[in-house]
Amino acid sequence: MNYLALTLPGGQSLAPPKGIAADTGGIAAVSKIIGNALTILLIAAVILTLVYLLLGGLAWIQSGGDKQKVAQARSRLTYAIVGLVVALASFLIINVIGFVFHVNLLPIG
Repeated sequence: MNYLALTLPGGQSLAPPKGIAADTGGIAAVSKIIGNALTILLIAAVILTLVYLLLGGLAWIQSGGDKQKVAQARSRLTYAIVGLVVALASFLIINVIGFVFHVNLLPIG
């Protein structure tokens, strides 16, 4: 944190104003905000995947043997699984980027 401190001639450090903690802001705050947002987005992606898998399964059951409806249900299931794979791959990429730059962007890893 000394890299960001303002040093006045004579070796004195500039203190923050009253009511503001000295450790607010910086990379830790940004990392926490990004981490929370990404965690919420990942949870939303998993929940949406489950919903679309259920809808696709129900559409398949209700298709009654109609080939077009079965194809639509199959594509819905496929897209839900592909979406989940993309979300998990993005989680992996974010962890790799955080590891390379020594920043913990996700509180989970």
